[in-house]
Amino acid sequence: MPTVTLKINGLEIVAEEGLTILEVAQRADIFIPTLCRINGKNSEEPCEMCLVEIEDTKDPVRSCVALAKDGMAVVTDSDNLKNLRQEKLARISSHHFGDCKAPCNLTCPGQINVQGYIAHVSKGQYEEALRLVYERNPFPFSVGRVCPRFCETRCRRILVDEPVSINHLKRFVADWTMTNHIDLKIPRGKITGKRVAVIGGGPAGLTSAYYLARKGHDVTVIEAMPKLGGMLQYGIPEYKIPRNVLDFETNMVLRMGISVRLSQKWGKDFTLQDLKDQGYNAILLAIGTGVDKKLVIPGATLPSVLHAAQFLKDVACGRNKDYGRRAAVIGGNNIAMETARTLLRTGVDEVTIIYPRAQEEMPANQRVIKEAEQEGVQFLLMASPVCIQENENHSLNVELIRMRLGEPNERGTRLPEAIPDSSNKIEVDTIVSSLGLMASEESFSGGELEEQLVLSPKNTIKASPRDSLTSVSGVFAAGDAVNGPRTVIQAVVSARRAAENIHAFVMDEAKSPAESRFNFTRGKSFDDVRLSNFDGINIKLREKMPGRPPEIAVQDFDEVNLGYTEKQAIREAERCLSCGCTAFDRCNLKPLDIDYGVNIIKTGMGTKPVYQKDDSHPNISVDLNKCIFCQRCMNSCEYDAIEISSGALAENGIPLDLKLTFKDNCVSCGKCVDNCSTGALNKKDFLVPVVSESVREVRSTCPYCGAGCQIILHVKGGTIIEVTADPDQAPNYGALCVKGRFGFNFIQHKDRLTKPLIRRNDQLVETTWDEALQVVAKNFFDLKAMYGPISIAGFSCARATNEENFLMQKFMRTAIGTNNIDHCARL
Repeated sequence: MPTVTLKINGLEIVAEEGLTILEVAQRADIFIPTLCRINGKNSEEPCEMCLVEIEDTKDPVRSCVALAKDGMAVVTDSDNLKNLRQEKLARISSHHFGDCKAPCNLTCPGQINVQGYIAHVSKGQYEEALRLVYERNPFPFSVGRVCPRFCETRCRRILVDEPVSINHLKRFVADWTMTNHIDLKIPRGKITGKRVAVIGGGPAGLTSAYYLARKGHDVTVIEAMPKLGGMLQYGIPEYKIPRNVLDFETNMVLRMGISVRLSQKWGKDFTLQDLKDQGYNAILLAIGTGVDKKLVIPGATLPSVLHAAQFLKDVACGRNKDYGRRAAVIGGNNIAMETARTLLRTGVDEVTIIYPRAQEEMPANQRVIKEAEQEGVQFLLMASPVCIQENENHSLNVELIRMRLGEPNERGTRLPEAIPDSSNKIEVDTIVSSLGLMASEESFSGGELEEQLVLSPKNTIKASPRDSLTSVSGVFAAGDAVNGPRTVIQAVVSARRAAENIHAFVMDEAKSPAESRFNFTRGKSFDDVRLSNFDGINIKLREKMPGRPPEIAVQDFDEVNLGYTEKQAIREAERCLSCGCTAFDRCNLKPLDIDYGVNIIKTGMGTKPVYQKDDSHPNISVDLNKCIFCQRCMNSCEYDAIEISSGALAENGIPLDLKLTFKDNCVSCGKCVDNCSTGALNKKDFLVPVVSESVREVRSTCPYCGAGCQIILHVKGGTIIEVTADPDQAPNYGALCVKGRFGFNFIQHKDRLTKPLIRRNDQLVETTWDEALQVVAKNFFDLKAMYGPISIAGFSCARATNEENFLMQKFMRTAIGTNNIDHCARL
């Protein structure tokens, strides 16, 4: 065979004569980008991404058409080529219209694959939905009950009717696994031999412990209280998070192989130096913010003036007392709302929240404020306490002064100021102040290392946002202890990042680079989103959360919100608009945009839908708004069953008036979808956008017929996401029929039989394979004895191999004694 010798990027290569430069480079594992080349064919409007420079040639050439010649010197990655490719990509991207990630995913502090787990719920795959949540949040039971739902504020369904109840669905899948005793069997990494001590058993400490244990480290959680959970256990009342649910949740975390030491107080029972001396390679401080900010007015130290965190802890531990008939709560944060609701449940008749601003300016979540209001909590707003006095009957007089908002300061903030001569008094039996929390009142004590810890002006632990390190070497900090009081999901995120930093520290390796923030979007704000995106979507209001009436709920500490039923959950999940791209993991355009530094904010992207989404194909959905006219779908089809064409060209050369047609001879092999470069073509059943989660590839043989086609199962946890085939593997070389490519949903179907059944007393009951085969054999024997062998006929199924067909006919002719044997294909 004639050959040529050339150099690519200085590397000498001997190749067959007649190959293009691109083909030679691909065979030599030298990367040259292309968006349109497939099966030796190019688009009618080539992407021109494969440009290369050839020595002694003035202009770059397309490597997909230029033949490799003897003596050539080729450069694939010069500055000039990078600039040219960046320009080409900017031009192509300027008309690409869609969302890479859904807005809910982007808004979630935990970057949880929201669209993904909702898609699993809609298909009844609850275990897989929860497994997806656990990849970024090991507290779905608690977060599903108390999260402020950042994700729902950006849900585009609100432009149709109401946002999807995302958080309720998270709670549903968590509760479902508890009710059905499901073990997620999340694997743990290879043992590293590294030891990490985590001080604090709240959501931050347990989150870090969980992800460190998953990476194979030996983790010990040290908790000052008798039970794990931190503020979830001692700060959030049981009517929001039942303790049996919290215990189940913390036990799921501990299943990762985490050791626990309870009732061990840092600074008293052990010090940081003690832990270092015990051989721990790193220490994480996740102590939360359990110290109340003090109320500083006359009378604030009276016995009946309490602090919110301590009050809630006392109630959680069963240390209740008589709080009288009337109580006041000073403060407007979430803890103040839960304190007020808790006071009602302890027997207080009237609870009043005092706050110096208007209700809409309260730091508490408005949903939580409404819940308190519905249960009978009263609000005394635009007022502030100035003095507390104890009466002879031990009740308290609270002197208040009315407030108004002053002029804006240099930051534009209007601070409350007292209105002169506007004081009045209210009489109560108990006062609980909820003015905020901090990690420590003053510097830490107990040892030399403790004294070296630096605190922020807000009395939280000072730690680097880049690597979570404190001022003490090898000591990290995360969660509320660093950031101040935040939501549970924000504590989880901080702790997960700290776990990544600790892993890099103890393994002495670089931390994995952060995921790029590059994102195509159909509109950053609701005002930017064209309502034509939602043409054909009918109004369907969100499912209402079942709950106990407020007048009943205040009588005890039982859970108020009862959770969705399965039917409600599926109906709610089906409301999801699936904004994010389900081709996220196989898109070629976005990675190239990132690699070549394309700034689509400046160079532009599609701003409105031009084409209606087409779902007329039985297995494939088409969204030409994402199409870049690479024509790889058409050029990869060996049946010539798909055609894509364009009309006029835009000024920048982008094809307009696209039209894609599936011909009658389409066999639904799915190759067009696999080779689509952007996600304009998608498999209808592929609802879960794979963002950064691990997907296993399991090689198998298609079970539908005896052809023996080799398939690749893409598996997440225990769920098959999609089926593809290797183009280099015999006998099918990447080809699959519609059943092999799309017919795998039966595996997850809830009615699928997975164990043998036999009939006993007119009831089908589970049995062993041995017993089932014995029953079948006996029935054959009885039929043969009563009616003769001619009464029995056999058909060999399509999936049987030649060897199995041979055995089948031997069995029928020899064991049964009949020639009534055939193969179903002959029918």
